[in-house]
Amino acid sequence: MKKRVTVYDISEKLGISASTISRVLNNSSLISEEKSNLILKTAKEMGYEKRSIKRQKGRAIINIRLFLPKTQFNYIHLFYDVAELIDGIQQGFGETRVNIITSLNDGNLSLFDSKKLGDIDGCIFAFTTPSTELEKLLEDRVVPFILLNRSNSKNNYVIVNNMVGMKRLVENMYNKRGASLKPCFIGFSKLPSVSNQRAMGVSQACHNHNLDFNMKEDVFIVDSIEELSKNVLPIIKDRKYNGVLCFNDLLAVSLYQAALRRNWFIPDLFSLTGFDNSPILKLMEQRIDTIEFSLLQLGIEAGIWLQSQIINRSNDPIQKALEGDYILGETI
Repeated sequence: MKKRVTVYDISEKLGISASTISRVLNNSSLISEEKSNLILKTAKEMGYEKRSIKRQKGRAIINIRLFLPKTQFNYIHLFYDVAELIDGIQQGFGETRVNIITSLNDGNLSLFDSKKLGDIDGCIFAFTTPSTELEKLLEDRVVPFILLNRSNSKNNYVIVNNMVGMKRLVENMYNKRGASLKPCFIGFSKLPSVSNQRAMGVSQACHNHNLDFNMKEDVFIVDSIEELSKNVLPIIKDRKYNGVLCFNDLLAVSLYQAALRRNWFIPDLFSLTGFDNSPILKLMEQRIDTIEFSLLQLGIEAGIWLQSQIINRSNDPIQKALEGDYILGETI
């Protein structure tokens, strides 16, 4: 039996790292045209072929590993419904049979050595990113992977457009309060990149309406929900903010409850918004205005892209931002 040519064989022949070879074979735009042409030419001459997919009864059976974040917070399930995400992934693959194997993204690289699970054909990182070592392992093995709700210029990803979502929330506050609107943003330190994008959305929307908003003075970053009552609410009162935009629904709900304990009524004292349309909002008697964060749609997009990479041998990259729907509430 003829030995299958791997990225390591091409790497050894050209003296170029296996990860660079892998990037070129997966249509990365980060490698120079001259080097890319050399790698593609050599791969063709050596007879390189991507690994074929197992087939049973004429239908592909795909193994997808879904990585979820390892978190210290016991309320993380209030952010999203994993079942909705899995449903979306399966819908994205359509008629293709897919086995979805879930794992915590805890840095364990031995997961790919398990013979019982078979070969991994693709990976999805939801709300988390691969380590440098894991990313290199996937590239060396030419395993396509995609990030959900995390973005990196050199990776494939699907995210919700954080800035556009926050702009829509500010627009609705402005429609209610007009030029008297004095907004602030409550960010979350554990997810700085997402928090900053959402803060920038607030800033740009305020600028469009000539509202005073300073990224240093009117943005408050918290490490935990416990800080809201002790540190944030006094500032809101002292500075007379009448519009509070929270990083997500969990912060919004927690701030809402802390305000009620002080006999502060919303939106009489200030307008309040969240983000994500999390399951936790269903527990609220008063609906909080928010932006829909569709896990189902994220899963569908990931499934469609991975199927195109694995089954159709497409090399098309994806870096997509979805616009979430505005969910009308009663707190603006």
